[in-house]
Amino acid sequence: MCGIFGFALKRKISIAMALKLLEKLEVHKYPDETRPVGGFGAGLVTFQSDKIIYKKTGKVNSFSPVKMLSNMVKPCKVSILIGHVRMPSEKFMETAKFKEAAQPYIAQCYPNLTIVSAHNGNVENYKEIKGQLFQVHSFESEKIKLIDSEVIPHYFEQLLMEESESSKALNKLFADLKGSNAISLLQISKEHLILHFIHKGKTRGLNIWTNMNGEVIFCSRKEPLIEVFKEILRRGNFEEKILIPHKKDESLKLSIPIRF
Repeated sequence: MCGIFGFALKRKISIAMALKLLEKLEVHKYPDETRPVGGFGAGLVTFQSDKIIYKKTGKVNSFSPVKMLSNMVKPCKVSILIGHVRMPSEKFMETAKFKEAAQPYIAQCYPNLTIVSAHNGNVENYKEIKGQLFQVHSFESEKIKLIDSEVIPHYFEQLLMEESESSKALNKLFADLKGSNAISLLQISKEHLILHFIHKGKTRGLNIWTNMNGEVIFCSRKEPLIEVFKEILRRGNFEEKILIPHKKDESLKLSIPIRF
């Protein structure tokens, strides 16, 4: 299972801070865990001048994927970011060296709609869900081997086209996914910018902080988040909204509109 992280803030912060957190999340491991959260791929999605900046890397030799990612990203300040560190299950371990198997994933198969997703878990029925897609979808990971995580944003964008409200689409996605999964989904259109979350079953965990300004910060693990973002949480008067510990079986469907 992997690790997810991201934020939507009014004031821009250095992307170096986000990379520092991803680096700590990559190696984070509780005493009862046999493997850390990441180490087999890393990626991030952010925005500069309304353009999507999309950087990913797979596992190369013994190098830290996040450190490799840091060398790919130009110094800048960002206000919205979705990040991911990868620890693939055994059935996908052979794909670890390929950047196409790393996350986040982006779905842009419909006009005026972009979905950015970061996923921790195992979608047991991903092939069945892919078979339910009725429009031609382009899957980045199919170049090597279809990754279960990439089915999620494509199915969600289809549900958004079918349903009258995003909440109904999220409910349908939650109901249809089988397995233990923690997911962040950034919905981008001319009309909406919404950060959605799903948690189902037992995962690496999920910690979400919000404040009265509508800002959001989230991470699979509370410890690296507090260590790196402590001052931002304090100065922004953030409060802990959600804490789902590692291995706790808990369900969550949450949507947070971003209005700045």
